Amino acid sequence: MTFNPSVGLPAHRLAWWLLAACLAWALASWLSGANLDGYNDMLENVAWGQPLRWGTHKHPPFFAWVAGLWFMVWPQTDWAYRLLSYANVFVGLLGVWALGRRLQLGRLAPWGALLLLWSFPYTSLAGKFNANSQLLALWPWAAALLLASWQGRGWRGLASSIALGLVAAACMLSKYYSGVFLAGFLVPTLLNADGRRWLATPRPYVALAAFGLAMAPHLAWVASHDWAPLQYAMDQGGGSTNWRYVARFALSPLFYWLPAWLALCLVWARLQSRASGQPWLRCAAQLLWRSWLPRGGGDTLFWLAFMPWALTLAFGMAGVAELSTPWAIPIGYAFALLWLRNLHTLYPLAQDGALARLGRAWWPVLALVLVLALVSAAMNARKGDLGYYRPTAQAARAIVHDWQQRHPGQRLAWVGGDWAENAMLTFYAQPRLLTVPGLPDGERARLLGLTDWQARPGLLLCPLGPVRAGQLPAASACMLEAQQWLAAQGLPATAHMLEAQRSGWRFPRPTPFAYAVFDVDGPKR
Repeated sequence: MTFNPSVGLPAHRLAWWLLAACLAWALASWLSGANLDGYNDMLENVAWGQPLRWGTHKHPPFFAWVAGLWFMVWPQTDWAYRLLSYANVFVGLLGVWALGRRLQLGRLAPWGALLLLWSFPYTSLAGKFNANSQLLALWPWAAALLLASWQGRGWRGLASSIALGLVAAACMLSKYYSGVFLAGFLVPTLLNADGRRWLATPRPYVALAAFGLAMAPHLAWVASHDWAPLQYAMDQGGGSTNWRYVARFALSPLFYWLPAWLALCLVWARLQSRASGQPWLRCAAQLLWRSWLPRGGGDTLFWLAFMPWALTLAFGMAGVAELSTPWAIPIGYAFALLWLRNLHTLYPLAQDGALARLGRAWWPVLALVLVLALVSAAMNARKGDLGYYRPTAQAARAIVHDWQQRHPGQRLAWVGGDWAENAMLTFYAQPRLLTVPGLPDGERARLLGLTDWQARPGLLLCPLGPVRAGQLPAASACMLEAQQWLAAQGLPATAHMLEAQRSGWRFPRPTPFAYAVFDVDGPKR
């Protein structure tokens, strides 16, 4: 069924709303956080993306490629990284819009994208660019291209099928978890007449061939490197069911998408209640429940929205994998389209008024987001939050400058030590610096291409944390491991200590942080 609602805004203006919201969230993310994420996932991406490889010791490489290619154009700064995070969101929202059009939802399609900007995966959680958030940009386009391949004819159908295979490969090359998402395509394909007819054409096999060709170099790399990322993925399964994690994942659609879901259903219910005289609470309860329901067994939109959550939950209950709640970040790409379609079907006369009210709230909500970002930054600054005051960029520049002062004319070739915080050197101070996890002769370092460390000057970096009352922190595990390894290699094991701190009006409580640096010039003979 095709919907052609008049919601008071043309589609091109709604597209500008998407762009403005993504830019506002990028600014808010940069304002509220004086550093990148606390787990160093974003620095890890940069380390893997320089240079581009077909694999890593931990994950498939696509999201690292994206980061690496982005910083070939943009400066290596925090604000540019935040911009990448929300450019990724913008691409994904365009995919949601395209999916809505393929589902013939008419002018409801852009609202299916807009409403996702009132959910946590596309806003606050999207600020950390990693394997999970990369899928925000890819899954909607894969679903839209599946329908394009169903509906296409001739060369257009073949082109859509090739694109489907390539995007599906990008999904898998971002995170193997995407295999669950792609497996979920089987249900709507078999239950939909267009999907069943599609299986009798060359198009699905063209898509499969494109997928296989795109995956082949990665699989060859994995096979020649001891199956390292596959082993890491398999280690995520505990062999038993963790019911606490299962329960958290089961509820993730509610608490991750709660603001958008409540805003849509409650406003719609309010208008319907006024028009029909039905009690508002009863109308709201009906909409909240029925917004999730299918329209028959062959409801393609329902199955696209439902299957990633259901299959993941099934694997978790079977003990195949220990579920992590952040895995739910990409699963809700079709939720808002489902809610809109169902609410329109139930109460179409309330639609224009509900969407108009949500539209009027759009700019005040974005203004509130920016105000809250400033408040968050002020609170972190005032209470001395260590994640806020950690001088990552300042320390990176100080360490590289100190190396240059102590080794004039000798360019630093690699850095090991505390992964992935040691990647701060390549991001903030010396672009393209080879960054490896741990020790230079370890297996993970070999996977990242460091095989001749003896002939190349490098250092081991161990962040030690804040300096309290003028006293250096105790030696860390990284520092002790570095000293033991250097002694075994016949190299000096004395740490070169440096301190750095944030300053300026944003940092009224300066806190020095200490860093231990060990030079590695090669083994003594």
